[in-house]
Amino acid sequence: MRRVDRLQRLAVFEAAARLGSFTAAGSELGMTQPAVTRQIRSLERAVGVDLFRRTANRSELTEAGRRLLDSVDVGFASIEHTIDEIATTSDTFVLACPPGFSQELIVPHLDSLQDALPDRDLRLWLYDREAELLTGSYDAAVRVGTGTWAGLDAEDLFPERVLPVATPAFADEWGLTADSAADEVLAAPLLHMDAADRPWMAWVHWFARFGIDLPQRGGRVVFNNYPAVLQQAVAGRGVALGWRGIVDDLLAGEVLTQVGPEVRSASSYWITWPSRRGSASLSALLEWLSPVD
Repeated sequence: MRRVDRLQRLAVFEAAARLGSFTAAGSELGMTQPAVTRQIRSLERAVGVDLFRRTANRSELTEAGRRLLDSVDVGFASIEHTIDEIATTSDTFVLACPPGFSQELIVPHLDSLQDALPDRDLRLWLYDREAELLTGSYDAAVRVGTGTWAGLDAEDLFPERVLPVATPAFADEWGLTADSAADEVLAAPLLHMDAADRPWMAWVHWFARFGIDLPQRGGRVVFNNYPAVLQQAVAGRGVALGWRGIVDDLLAGEVLTQVGPEVRSASSYWITWPSRRGSASLSALLEWLSPVD
């Protein structure tokens, strides 16, 4: 509030960034295009940086704008989750998932999952960091770890098996194959995800398995969530870490290819739920997830 005295400007910013157009944002929000422009300019003055690069037909985010959008998305998602939570009823089954797991394994098969839960509405809660699970309630959550969480029961889905992946064209350009050594992978541009409060493997851990210290180079771009990392990998902009069980379809379809050795950690993906809170819907979910491995 000290920096942005009118918080509705963040909502205007989010709409303009998401839609890529001040005019479209105005239409969605019931505002005129000049009113949207005034709100954005006021926000830019408040934070002291340009958030958009304006062209004749489109407004593109600057790097500062992308960073702010990541934070606004997380903040709005948290608020939406809380509002939904206090309004939810027993007719709703809440499944919490990391975004990458949901994008690759849940969303493409939503119809099938809803058929498995015929008597309950399904609400997907996409969480980015472990701490978020402490502030809300859910019927079941997909987590990464060793299977021991206080107050939770858990069932193993599949082990954490991690491998570097890139597009076939990128792999050819950098001379990488599934047989490439870790130091050859290090020479290529790497796609990073912010690892803070996230339990899954990061590049620093992957390289450590081969006795390599990941250099702290400047100029890295760090993404806020795994779908953003995958998007960049599919666009041919670098090498990403991929998880067996999550990127399998992308590998099978040759959208991505393995470009280095696979590593298995001591962790696995688990479906967890509050102890002593089993239900027919939970049993149906466990049966539906069982083919994943």
